[in-house]
Amino acid sequence: MKRGIILIVCLMLQSSALSVEFVGGTGEPNDPYQIATAEQLIAIGSDHNLLDKSFVLVADIDLDPNLPGGRVFEDALIAQDDSNSVGGHGGHSFDGVFDGRGHTIANMHIEGKYGYDAALFGILSGLVKDLRLTDVVVSGSPCGAIAGLNSDGMILRCSVTGQVSGVENVGGLVGSNWDASLVDCVAQVQVTGEDNVGGMVGSGGPGGTLMRCKVQAEVNGRRSVGGLVGRGHNGQIFECCATGTVIGSNDVGGLIGSSGIMIWRSSANCEVIAEQTAGGLAGSAHWSFGLLIADCYAQGSVTGSTVGGLVGESRHSQAINCYAACEIIPLETEGRGPFIGGLFGDTMTSRWAPLTVACFWDAELSGVAASTGSDPLELGTGLTTEQMQDEDAFRSAGWDGWDFSHVWMICEGDYPRLQWEVEDCNDL
Repeated sequence: MKRGIILIVCLMLQSSALSVEFVGGTGEPNDPYQIATAEQLIAIGSDHNLLDKSFVLVADIDLDPNLPGGRVFEDALIAQDDSNSVGGHGGHSFDGVFDGRGHTIANMHIEGKYGYDAALFGILSGLVKDLRLTDVVVSGSPCGAIAGLNSDGMILRCSVTGQVSGVENVGGLVGSNWDASLVDCVAQVQVTGEDNVGGMVGSGGPGGTLMRCKVQAEVNGRRSVGGLVGRGHNGQIFECCATGTVIGSNDVGGLIGSSGIMIWRSSANCEVIAEQTAGGLAGSAHWSFGLLIADCYAQGSVTGSTVGGLVGESRHSQAINCYAACEIIPLETEGRGPFIGGLFGDTMTSRWAPLTVACFWDAELSGVAASTGSDPLELGTGLTTEQMQDEDAFRSAGWDGWDFSHVWMICEGDYPRLQWEVEDCNDL
């Protein structure tokens, strides 16, 4: 009798695992399941046994809810979160591999519930690569186009266009990013939320990495609002850039809103508008162990009551070989401030004096004569626009001068650029 029960259970499990008919494949890494239709894509999320398998997209898929059989989804399509808390996540994550092979998933519409991760993948711990998402409309908290929560996963060479909105932890690609990576990703998005709102990532947790990612975005929120990342700590941003408009109330930055992570060789060229703290690169930069910002720059304009061309509010940070070329628009405020600086708004040097090496700002463009708005200590050098576009002003600065052989380049009539951004002056 027991053998019969065991046999029935095994047959049921096997039937469940094989109930979805894909175009081909076995789900193994060397023979992934082939996905060609919306039904097959959605079916991945209906069976937990499939969440550690390998998949490949072999055709473009249109999820337009106006098409026959189409619908607006109320949850993530794959690996749904079964926790109703923004800070808590539960359920089965996608641990497998999803290879888009350059194909497109278009017109995905999700209206997620508060507290549940809304995205193509609710919880991602595997690999998603070479996938294009176009014209997405996603709402929820947390939410993103590709992953609501990216926990120890990787998103590689993916792109997104569309609109993402929510309340907390809202990002163009990822809502929350924990010990996870985004590499060579691109976003052209409109992102709206309240707290932790970013053009690519809403909130970045411990160990998160963004590498060679680019964003063109309109980002609107309340606190911790950034062109690339809303809020991040204990991670790194390497060779990333953001362009567009970033609007919020406090801790608003062209690249990152509230930063506790390393930022290397990255840039922002944004219109940054805040009621309180705003920075051309970072709204605020706080870290008890010393936050390093190296070989970075900010261009565009910055508006607020505590404003820095590079960082709005800086505590115990280190800035090396950086510059700001931003128009600065101060706002009057009641009480403390305003603090307006060419590089830093408020540095709080009485407790956490920042280390600044070979950093510059365009004093002519900004109209600001001091490097920091809260302390008479000079933490950088103000130059004219002409001097800022002269390589000689940077070559002899700091410990060894700026590296124009491997890191920086400058073209006639332009500010320094990072070499990874521009191959030659004809690209400008």
